[in-house]
Amino acid sequence: MTEDFYPRFSAQEMARRHRLARKLMEEQGLDCLLFCALSGTNRNNQANIYYLSGYRDFNHAFLIFPLRGEPSLFVGLYNHLHNAQAMAVFSDVRHGGYGNPEKAAAQLDKLGLGRARIGVVGVNPRFGMLLFEGHMAFLKEKFPEARWVDVSARFRDLRIVKSEEEIAWLREGARLTDLALEALQEHARPGVPEYELSGRMVAAYAAAGGESLVQFVTATPMERPHTPLPWQNPTRRKLQAGDIIHTEISAAYYGYAGQVLRPFTVGADPTPPYRRLFGAALEVFHDMAKAMRAGAPVGDILAATESLPKKGLRIYDSLAHGFGVDLLQPSIGIPGSGYAVPPADFRYHENMVMVIQPNPMDEAGRGLQVGDLGVVTRDGFQTLHRFPLAFPRCG
Repeated sequence: MTEDFYPRFSAQEMARRHRLARKLMEEQGLDCLLFCALSGTNRNNQANIYYLSGYRDFNHAFLIFPLRGEPSLFVGLYNHLHNAQAMAVFSDVRHGGYGNPEKAAAQLDKLGLGRARIGVVGVNPRFGMLLFEGHMAFLKEKFPEARWVDVSARFRDLRIVKSEEEIAWLREGARLTDLALEALQEHARPGVPEYELSGRMVAAYAAAGGESLVQFVTATPMERPHTPLPWQNPTRRKLQAGDIIHTEISAAYYGYAGQVLRPFTVGADPTPPYRRLFGAALEVFHDMAKAMRAGAPVGDILAATESLPKKGLRIYDSLAHGFGVDLLQPSIGIPGSGYAVPPADFRYHENMVMVIQPNPMDEAGRGLQVGDLGVVTRDGFQTLHRFPLAFPRCG
């Protein structure tokens, strides 16, 4: 890691990524990759462009990455240009203009790519987000003989296995994330509004250099809960004795985020139904962590989730998913949960970064979630977090 105004990945690490991108182009018979991205939460939808350029825009951006020759980055807003030039590893960083991507098109033309086979990398292949419809129509009209190939999913897969440098950044993201839970334990008291508690949690990691990616904090009475999971926006409700607090927190170190999920209680111990849910969640967490080792087929991990339906419990979220700047595949559920099962031949690889997050819910609508970000090793999943796998009482 090198550092001036901002921390940077080493030149060797960036060269490794560029080689992977060019290898993908060679395998797919492509002359160029064209990236388009919006911002998203904490700019996580910029993950593909960030991976190659070292820059995440707050608006939209285009990246032309040719098989041969220098890449060109086009940022959406002119007032973002100076910061982009300071952060990006590429020398050609320009304002992309307003309206259709005329400047990016001119660069494609200059590179002689008007009749080329161009791989398009969109925002998020999981949700079918490719290029903006109007921009794609403009490019197809401008270059009627070009062949456009969607390689969004294939490029995303390049980012699933992390380098040692990336894991070091994720470890720092996990440390920052843990600071939020420590702040919750300190400040969660009856009478404190949810929004204030959430703000104090953000302040704990923001003051240490962290960015907010996921900040879900919700309290509900254990006796009569109104939700089994953390909501995406804190309410104005004040904490009360007998509450359970649901959390899903991801603080990021320059985009590389931890993720931790824990339940807490306020002014009371967990009630028997919630103790049962927590015990079920821990059992599945440890079973999945043991099964999630390098070389393991996805069937091993699915088998490790079977204790939940056997206990008559449902889920409301995936039990595991890939992570690292943005949400990555594969997502794991239980049979009948509606989560798409990864291909049967999928196997976990060393240095994949995953979140294991069991979220059992009973027939009465009570639920909770327990989880950590961690790394797949030869011996199984190893958490990057230090906050205990516990059900703390606050206040």
